[in-house]
Amino acid sequence: MRADEPERWRRLSPLLEELMNGDAAAREQRLAALRDEDASLANAVEALLRERPGADSGAPAEDATPAGEDVGMAGKSVGAYTVERQLGLGGMGSVWLARRTDGRFEGHVAIKFLNGGLAAHGGPERFAREGRILARLAHANIARLLDAGVDASGTQPYLVLEYIDGERIDDYCERHALSVEARVRLCLDVLAAVAHAHNRLILHRDLKPSNILVTAAGEVKLLDFGIAKLLDDATVPAAPSELTQAIGRAFTLQYAAPEQVQGGDVTTATDVYALGVLLYVLLAGMHPTSEAADPPLVQMRAVIEVEPRRLSDAALRHGTTGSAAARLAVSRALTGDLDNIVAKALKKAPGERYANAAALADDLRHYLNHEPVAARPDALGYRIAKFVRRHRLGVAAGAVTVVALGVGIGVALWEAREAGRQRVQAEGLVEFMLGDLRKKLQPVGRLDVLDAVGTKALDYYGAQDIARLDADSLGRRARALHLIGEIAERRGSLDEALRVFRRAAESTSELMARYPRDGQRIFDHAQSVYWVGYVARQRGRLADAETSFSTYQALARQLVALDASNLDWRMELAFSGGNLGVVYLESSRYAQALATWSETRDEWVRIVTERPDLGIELAKTWGWIAKAREALGEFDAALDAQQTKIGILRKQADVVTNRPAQVLLANASHEIGRLQLALGRYVPAEQAARESLAQYEALLSLDGSNAAWRAQMTFARISLAEIQRALGHGAAARENLDLAAADVARLTSADDTRNRWNIGLRGSLLLNRLPMSEPVNAQADDLDAFLAAVKRAESSGKPLDEDQTRIVARAELMLGDVLASAGRAERAQQHWRAAAERLKAHATSGELVAMTLLAHARWRLGEASEARALAARIEASPYRHPVYADLRQRLDAATRAAPAHS
Repeated sequence: MRADEPERWRRLSPLLEELMNGDAAAREQRLAALRDEDASLANAVEALLRERPGADSGAPAEDATPAGEDVGMAGKSVGAYTVERQLGLGGMGSVWLARRTDGRFEGHVAIKFLNGGLAAHGGPERFAREGRILARLAHANIARLLDAGVDASGTQPYLVLEYIDGERIDDYCERHALSVEARVRLCLDVLAAVAHAHNRLILHRDLKPSNILVTAAGEVKLLDFGIAKLLDDATVPAAPSELTQAIGRAFTLQYAAPEQVQGGDVTTATDVYALGVLLYVLLAGMHPTSEAADPPLVQMRAVIEVEPRRLSDAALRHGTTGSAAARLAVSRALTGDLDNIVAKALKKAPGERYANAAALADDLRHYLNHEPVAARPDALGYRIAKFVRRHRLGVAAGAVTVVALGVGIGVALWEAREAGRQRVQAEGLVEFMLGDLRKKLQPVGRLDVLDAVGTKALDYYGAQDIARLDADSLGRRARALHLIGEIAERRGSLDEALRVFRRAAESTSELMARYPRDGQRIFDHAQSVYWVGYVARQRGRLADAETSFSTYQALARQLVALDASNLDWRMELAFSGGNLGVVYLESSRYAQALATWSETRDEWVRIVTERPDLGIELAKTWGWIAKAREALGEFDAALDAQQTKIGILRKQADVVTNRPAQVLLANASHEIGRLQLALGRYVPAEQAARESLAQYEALLSLDGSNAAWRAQMTFARISLAEIQRALGHGAAARENLDLAAADVARLTSADDTRNRWNIGLRGSLLLNRLPMSEPVNAQADDLDAFLAAVKRAESSGKPLDEDQTRIVARAELMLGDVLASAGRAERAQQHWRAAAERLKAHATSGELVAMTLLAHARWRLGEASEARALAARIEASPYRHPVYADLRQRLDAATRAAPAHS
């Protein structure tokens, strides 16, 4: 091999790829221009083109055939296979569909013929040996290398590969209109395949959409490992094979890393770069540095010199999704972690990228699980430095701390009143800090360091006259206020969050008033109104929440009226109905909630016919329908709704890998267990509860740090223990409650401000654990401490939901019983009355659990007639929960004992 051969192949490969894909006239014109630049290079390219019959005649590249092969290749035998038709053609060779015909077995394969120029650089023996080495790849997402050989002439090497009937990954994503999350999950399968190769010291070096197919079942298959490089050839330790040397510089220019273009060493980070380009194309709808139509020289320079636009910006400006609102939604989904992950994969220097495909996959999984990622934005220091240079009087360059940034922001915003350009720059920095920086501080619990920035920004925005602001300024104001509101909501400052979101709604309302027929303005205002309603609901102000959600629904209807074919607007309408349904349920208007969710369900059914991947939203709606049915006392109908929910989830194409879908399946099993227990069907209740616990445990085995999954698993374990207690399986119940206690302690030690954990989980554990073994004094102390925590939560403005209200009422009843048994009747009465007060409103609406607990309270307070009246109403229903069985037993015992006291 000539010493300059690798460099020649580096230059030849992209030219060959380019010229093969053009028509004859364009090819001749390009060759003529190339000949003026480098005659020897032009001659070499022309010689390679001549090796492919059909090139000189101007036939399309797809009709060309590999060197050493007749145009009439179809029907000819190659080893044990008979060629049928051509599947594809590229710079490295062509691929043909073939069938095995030696009688050993039937089936189709894909045969890849290496082009003549490449084949000449490695003898048949070397090629066959390399094929055997590459055959060690065995992964579900890799098209297997089945065989390798040389044709009867001894000059044409070929590879026999598993035949994949699928479509390119980019075409598959577009045709199915996959969500951002679904595209990331699909890419994780690609990364798993590449990581498998990296672990076996093999690089792919030509990762691109045409080499990644997705089958009709949604299974990813990676192709063309036949041209990969071995990092370490065990049979020839010191050097790679001649074949890999010869083709080592061959690559597809648009997916090549800078080191490939510059002729440097390739490593696992080289494949990471191509994977970064793939992610960028699938998520943003465009190439990060150049266009396919650009000349090769322009593309090469772009790979080396051009810094990609931020992923979320590219999606917003150039995304393939039709509507501006849809592009905005995608851009928001990409902002932050995905921006940083893709940027890290696309670093120009290999050492600054992820080390390999597995590291990139880890970060993507962290993103999907809402966990901190390894990728960090590199823009913070740069932007701060720029800010300092612009505002030397406001910030000392040698003391850029978060507190100083707050001062600097104040100076910048003051200056913004004097100069429009500075205002835009300063407001952009505020948006960056409250957006990207917030996402990095949030996982480590340090949102407090943004207080100075938020305070200065709120003062500035509060002083603005929104009627005098232009549309761009109003938009920046609304975005910044949204970010400040989200920070306040995340930190539990709900009153502050509500005030801020209302300010944001003022901005978006003004924009909508100026542009009443602009769908994007209506959409933006709908989001502001939604957040006002969301925080009002979190604050326990259901009437305010209902007002906001009703406005949100009216705005969504305006969007649909503007464009009934716009799927995004129809989704907004479905979401708005779901939010109203939640408010109706929490306001004890169960029939109205059911009617609203039924309408929402019908809308999702229509949407899912166009977007099957949104079936998860339809499943969630069936879950809410089940809740409404349960509240109405229609337990069997609720069970049917939960089974429908399960059926929809199991039909999702990605249900095996879709973690949110798996969480919903586990939740459905948990709800079925609860419903069966409420009906007094203990055995099927235990079966469903066990299934739910197993499903949650499987999820936790994948990610033990996911606190939300751990909390849900703990609820499932406590529910199983409650059923086991009802069945008389005391030892099993104790074992599960001990395990649950450890998890409750773990969760509440990490965050004791969440009502769901500190009241819901902790209270459920106490109600099931204390009656089994604790001494009376200890029970009283534990219940006192729990109820004190409830008072602290309520006094801090955190209202209880229905489930938490029932848990607290049961704790009050239990503590009253403990005190009564200790002879402290007056204090016992206080707690029983407190329980009755909490339950009255819910019981009045006909909620059976509340009615049962209120009957218990009335009985303990000596109000026997009221207790019996409630019990009679419950008896007419199918509700047979163990708590009702206990009530019935007490009432019946009193009835039997009554004559003895007459």
